[in-house]
Amino acid sequence: MATDTKPKRGVGRALLAGVERIHETLDSYGLVPTVTNGIALLFVVWTLFPVYWMVSGSLRTRSDLLATPPKLVSTALTVGNYPELFAQRPAFYEFLFNSVVVTVGSTALAVLLGTAATYGFVNYEFPYDLGRFHLPFLVLTTRFLPPIVTVIPLYVIFDTANLLNTRLGLVLAYAAFNIPFVVWMLKGFFAELPDSIVEAAVLDGHTELGAFFKIVLPMVRPGLVAATIFTVINAWNELLFAVILTSNTEAQTLPVALATFKTAYAIQWELLTVAGTIAMAPVLLFAFLVREKLLRGFTMGAVR
Repeated sequence: MATDTKPKRGVGRALLAGVERIHETLDSYGLVPTVTNGIALLFVVWTLFPVYWMVSGSLRTRSDLLATPPKLVSTALTVGNYPELFAQRPAFYEFLFNSVVVTVGSTALAVLLGTAATYGFVNYEFPYDLGRFHLPFLVLTTRFLPPIVTVIPLYVIFDTANLLNTRLGLVLAYAAFNIPFVVWMLKGFFAELPDSIVEAAVLDGHTELGAFFKIVLPMVRPGLVAATIFTVINAWNELLFAVILTSNTEAQTLPVALATFKTAYAIQWELLTVAGTIAMAPVLLFAFLVREKLLRGFTMGAVR
C-alpha cells in the first residue's frame, strides 16, 4: 500500500512545484494579473455562451438558427417566434402557471418545515446528543439515493392518495426533496446563536414561539434567504418527478414542456429556444436581484 501512495505524492509535489515555477516566472514579468484576468474572462465566456446562444436563437429564424457554419451574430433578428410559440402551444400558459404555483408552494413548505426542524435539532436536548449531528445527518441521507429510486415508491403512494397529476402532489414531492438541503443550510446559522438569546426573551415576557418568530428568525434571515433561493432554483428546474408524477397539462411544469419540443421526427429549435428563454429568465432575474443576499447567506452560515 505504501508503494502505491508514494508515487502519487511525488506526482502531486511535482505538479505543485511546476505551478509555483510558472507563477514565479509570470510574476517576474508582471503578467500574473493579466493571466488571472484572462482565465477569469474565459470562464465567464464559457459559462454565459449557452445563455447567449439560447436568447439569440429565440430571436432568429429557423434557417438562420440552423445555418452551416453557425452564425455567432445574426443581423436578421425577429420577435415573431414568441407569439408563434403561444399560437402553436396555447397550453404553454398552463405550464408556466403550474411552475409558478408548484415552486412557490414547495419552497414555502420546505423552508417552513426545514426551519422548524433545524431549530429543534439545535436547541432541544436529545438522548445521546442526537440532535446536534445524527438526526440532521439522517435527514440528509434521504438524498443519498438517486431520485429515480425514490420516485417509484412515491408514485405508488401518490396513486393510493389520489395525488397523481396534481399540483399538490408536486408541491409535496418537491418539498420533501428540498427539506434536507434547507436543514443543512440553516444548521450553521442556528448553531451560531447563543442559547441565552431565547432565555432572555422568555424572561422579558415572550413565549418561546414568540421569541422564535420575533428574535431568532430575524437573526438568521441571511440563511433563510439563501435556503429560499436554493429551493426556488431546485423546484423550478426539477424534471424527473414532474415527468413521472404528472400526465397532462393540469399539473405539468415548464421542464416537461421543454422536453415536448423534441419529437421522433424533428426538433423545433426556434420554438425550443423561445421556451427555454422564458423558462430561464425568471430564475436568472431572481438570482441576479438577490445575489448579494445569497453570497452573504453562504458566507455567514459557516460554522467556525
